Amino acid sequence: MKKPMSEENSAINNQSDMESIKEWINGKLKMIHRKMVELFSIDFDYFSDIKILKQSDILLQLTQRIRNDLKENGVVYNISQWKRIRESLSKNRIPGFFENFAFYNPKDDVLYLNEIMTTSHPEKIIPVCAHELSEKLLFTYLSVPLKKPARTVVEVYIEAKKTNNMRKLHEFLNGYTDIIFKSILKEGICEALALQTLRYIDSETKVTSLEKDLEIGHSKCIDALFKLDNLKKKIEENLTRLDGKRQRTQILNEEKLIKEVLRSFQIIKGISYYLGYPLAKAIVEKYGIRGVKLALEEYPPLRAQYFANPQAYLTLLEKMTTFTE
Repeated sequence: MKKPMSEENSAINNQSDMESIKEWINGKLKMIHRKMVELFSIDFDYFSDIKILKQSDILLQLTQRIRNDLKENGVVYNISQWKRIRESLSKNRIPGFFENFAFYNPKDDVLYLNEIMTTSHPEKIIPVCAHELSEKLLFTYLSVPLKKPARTVVEVYIEAKKTNNMRKLHEFLNGYTDIIFKSILKEGICEALALQTLRYIDSETKVTSLEKDLEIGHSKCIDALFKLDNLKKKIEENLTRLDGKRQRTQILNEEKLIKEVLRSFQIIKGISYYLGYPLAKAIVEKYGIRGVKLALEEYPPLRAQYFANPQAYLTLLEKMTTFTE
């Protein structure tokens, strides 16, 4: 099927090499960066570099980033274990996940892009990169960077092995589901900040089309969040029961519980921006960047109902804060 012509298609098709493509992306992103600084009054630096890599190299970079993060927390794996982790990442079952993949690494301040996206999906480049620019804005703006779910899951296993303490395990898993909810909101906020910026420098029709896709994705995926919500309630109920007397057979099998949490995270991680966008948009439109900070750091929405019904969360936020219109 022939791709429709657009500014992105034209720009990419007229370039002869990756350096030219990189220049074009760099120019567009610098314009978006200037507008973001102006719109949100957050003076954050632009990327130190943009690197367009083959998919295999992107996987290596991503694995190394995870490896460094874990090492900082005292978690060290051997070479064969990391090989298996890399293989697991490469077999990601979310269609097109790595083809349209980009990530910003705060350690080296570099934006990494998959080469496949620049050649096969040029229309996705600017929205995806604008999302990563929003990620950099949040990294600068938030008091403490949000903890990554991928790192926390390793901590769950380590803690369970160390203590063999069921209460500790349930507390850890309960906290882990909270981190997933925060991560979903953060991804949605990155989309909201990116699209709000793109409205000022790009076609309104194009941005509306992107929003429509997000809304459709949200309606299709929201059930996954309610499943996580039910799992969170199950963990909380088990924590309450652990305070009373009951038989060991009544306690939910910890292996099964861990697998349920992991399965939920695997499903959600590739659709989190769909799930988080409507609520994030409502927060940004009503309270701006200040609302983003409050929602992520002080009063995070930790129930699926808030992502399904943003107004319910806005009402809660109004009660919990001293916002003035």
